[in-house]
Amino acid sequence: MTDLLDEKVIERDFFARPVEEQSDFLAQTWCNHCMEVDLGMINPKEFEGKDRVWIEGDCVKCGNSTVTEIVEEDEE
Repeated sequence: MTDLLDEKVIERDFFARPVEEQSDFLAQTWCNHCMEVDLGMINPKEFEGKDRVWIEGDCVKCGNSTVTEIVEEDEE
């Protein structure tokens, strides 16, 4: 099992993504506090770990921290 505390995390530039992609990621969220989908996210920061990429930000409705994991699909 991977020890998450030992995982090397790199901050990425969320705003380097195309504007349409940014909008999609900021709109398609899940808030664990509100228990609702697609409330939106503000103040996004993007991170990369060993096996995943995610965006952390604040829920538009309640202001609590929310995380959206990004699944990057291989184009064939």
